[in-house]
Amino acid sequence: MGRTKPLSRARPAQRPRAPAGATLRDGQGARTGSSRQGPFGSEDRSAAPGFRGTRRGRSDRSSRPDRSRHGDLIVGRTLTRRILESRATGSQWEGSDYFEVEPDLVLGHDATIALIVDQIGEAIERILDPEKLFLVADHFAPPSTVDRANILRRFLDFAKNSDAGEVHLFEGICHQILVESSRCVPGSLIVGADSHTTTAGALGAFACGMGSTDILAVLLTGTTWLRVPPAIRVPFYGRMPEHLRGKDLALRLLGDLGEGGARYKAVEFEDRSDAPGIAFDGRLTLSNMAVECGAKNGIWIPDDRTRQYFHSMGGEWPAEAELYPDDDAEYEQSIAVELDDLEPMIAQPWSPANTVPVSSIEGIEVDQVFIGSCAGGRLEELGDAALLLRGQRIPAFVKVVVTPASTGVYREALRRGWIADLIDAGAVVTNPSCGACGGIDKGLIAAGEVCVSTSNRNFRGRMGDVEGRVYLASGLTAAATALTGRITDPRELLREKTVS
Repeated sequence: MGRTKPLSRARPAQRPRAPAGATLRDGQGARTGSSRQGPFGSEDRSAAPGFRGTRRGRSDRSSRPDRSRHGDLIVGRTLTRRILESRATGSQWEGSDYFEVEPDLVLGHDATIALIVDQIGEAIERILDPEKLFLVADHFAPPSTVDRANILRRFLDFAKNSDAGEVHLFEGICHQILVESSRCVPGSLIVGADSHTTTAGALGAFACGMGSTDILAVLLTGTTWLRVPPAIRVPFYGRMPEHLRGKDLALRLLGDLGEGGARYKAVEFEDRSDAPGIAFDGRLTLSNMAVECGAKNGIWIPDDRTRQYFHSMGGEWPAEAELYPDDDAEYEQSIAVELDDLEPMIAQPWSPANTVPVSSIEGIEVDQVFIGSCAGGRLEELGDAALLLRGQRIPAFVKVVVTPASTGVYREALRRGWIADLIDAGAVVTNPSCGACGGIDKGLIAAGEVCVSTSNRNFRGRMGDVEGRVYLASGLTAAATALTGRITDPRELLREKTVS
């Protein structure tokens, strides 16, 4: 599966780093207001919320035609604003900041699309642009109960009768299938009937989740109503240590912001780290989990790695797309992340934001390790698991369930020998699907059981019994835990691998 192989990256010369506590000014000139030192590096907050405040920047730039007006002010646009305004129809809701936009793609899966089948009824023939529909059967894949079989049947009938542009049955999780598709275009506007639609932001698309009835309205009208969210800028500096993954960065950010710390805000990530940079699978995880702190979307500023990834899937780079913020884009907050000294993180029950360093809770015995989901079932996680478990044996009575995020990921892991490594170590590998992540099937936990999972949520009852306890971690930490039978910092095991 060449399109999901790790990608090399031609990196530009390293730009100067922003000193702690300083106003951030980078190669694209993004600025924020007064600054203070935050737990993640320099954290800057504008004196006024959103896009309000005096515009900073050279006066001769105010004549640029692509500027955005906010009241009487002309402000620099974030990438999120540029994409949304490029899809605006020109209609605005009177007395509000909401305006009408036309999405490029509509994502749906069996569990949520089935909810609107009755409402749409005979109006299915009125779906304005079925070619934009991207449908995936991933929750009940295959169905494990009669009720779920009936839900899946309703979804499949809808998919067939609607003449949807693309339908995938039992090929993996919708968010992974989408980012493996050339239809996930940088600069596009994607809406989906699932909160983790934000995953597609890793390719530089504006992607957000909506309720099923909102998606119904999009299908019948071709448009939806949004307002531009205030933006948080998150640039990464330094160099990724070998023990660090995108999941660790997501958990650290969640711990700092909290579950509601970015409510209806855009999180705009930018990789300014030293080579080799942040792996694309890690970027997907960060975009995926942006919604866990309440973000409307989590988008990456496209770079060479984005371009290479998109080309590897057969995509043609969009020449006219709105792919970069304005030089003096206004951000409500900026969180500069220095990678060098960060350590593996873990989220304790029962919140993805209840995070601590893995080293602080080492030794807790576990009953299960789950490696899968749209946040952690990609080649990065499967490769890390194979690295640590190869030639080893999982302790007796520890269940290890591996669910690849897509058939493409599964096939490539097979080709590399990783699936054999995992099976030989004692893991069970299931077919690609959402699986245990949402408490659906193939790996649910019992009352009192402890599970370390690479998924994105650990609320009570999320993966089984309400008395089960789920910890969220990277694939590397999950694999180290699977090997020892207790929560384990992977750094020592990595050192042993290096020595051997």
